[in-house]
Amino acid sequence: MTTITPELKTFMNELWDSTAGTTKIVTPIGTGIITEMRTTAGIDIEVAVKIPEIDGLTLFSGIELFEMDRV
Repeated sequence: MTTITPELKTFMNELWDSTAGTTKIVTPIGTGIITEMRTTAGIDIEVAVKIPEIDGLTLFSGIELFEMDRV
């Protein structure tokens, strides 16, 4: 279970407030543009990211991205 810290809450709010089609984000497989966001169970937000080197969209968990950003 993930503990809701002020940092996690801020990160999730920033994901939710991002502008689809213009906000860049670094992911485990490359930098891309957020194309859409949606809520999932609990506190998590799922984002669809278009990474230029990959066909289609890739889905990422906000918690996964937050933990990657913290390393």
